[in-house]
Formats: sequence, structure tokens, C-alpha cells
Amino acid sequence: MTSSRPTAASSPEARLARYRSQAVRLLDSAQTAMARGQWNQSEELLWGSLVAAARGVALWHGEPSDSDDALRDFVRRLGDQERDRYIRDAFDHLSALADAAERVRERRSRVDYLFLAMDDVTEAVERLVARIPSGESPVPSADPDHSVPDFGR
Repeated sequence: MTSSRPTAASSPEARLARYRSQAVRLLDSAQTAMARGQWNQSEELLWGSLVAAARGVALWHGEPSDSDDALRDFVRRLGDQERDRYIRDAFDHLSALADAAERVRERRSRVDYLFLAMDDVTEAVERLVARIPSGESPVPSADPDHSVPDFGR
């Protein structure tokens, strides 16, 4: 007989920690791949890192993150709200990276543009990861009637 109780692994705290660690690990792997000239692999790893970071922040804010469109919309709104162009344009920066990689492959652009595009994506991921609470931060209740402290935002 299976239990309908959520397990510790599916708790919001565990999911936040998993998104945070996955985003950081994939970002590190993307940077290593980029340094080795493995641009396609780096782009894929950056995509995974950005999505993991965005899902963690969306979970924290109680936003849906089940589709790419919902995630892009949330990240854009968050960036607008916080007046943070790196976050607002995170997915656009990733597209720019893909375009830069294609131009480098076709020898129509210099490699340094690829690294500049990666810097924008990296900054966006790092800023999103910084918004995923670690174990020290209380996780808000999903129950709207439960009182959640206002942290002055």
C-alpha cells in the first residue's frame, strides 16, 4: 500500500535545494565546455542551468513553471518588477548565445562575441540562483490563509 503523504524528497525545501544545486552544477559544466570550445554542449548546459534556476525561483514565488512559455513569462515579469535587465532578458541572452555560436561556426564572427553572450547568460543564472532560498530561509506556505512573514519587499 502506498502512502499519499509527500516524501521529504518532494518537499518544497528539497525541490528548492535540488533546483539550486542543479543550476550551479550545470552552469559550471557549461563554462568548462565553453572554455574547451564545445559550444553546442555549453549552450545545452546553459539552457538546463537557466531553466533549473528559473524553476527554483518560480517555486519560491508560487508561480507555474510547467511550460517553457510560463517560465519565460515569469522570468520576464520578475526582471521587470526588480528592474533587472539580466533576469528580464535571460532567455533572450540565451538565444543570442545560440546565434553567436552559429556565426562563429560559420566563421562570420569572432569567438570573443560568444564569450560576451555567455557572460550575460551566466549573470542571469547567478542572479536567479541568488533568489532561490537556501536552507536558512523559511519556505512560504502554499496555504493562502497561513500567515507568511513579509520580508520588506
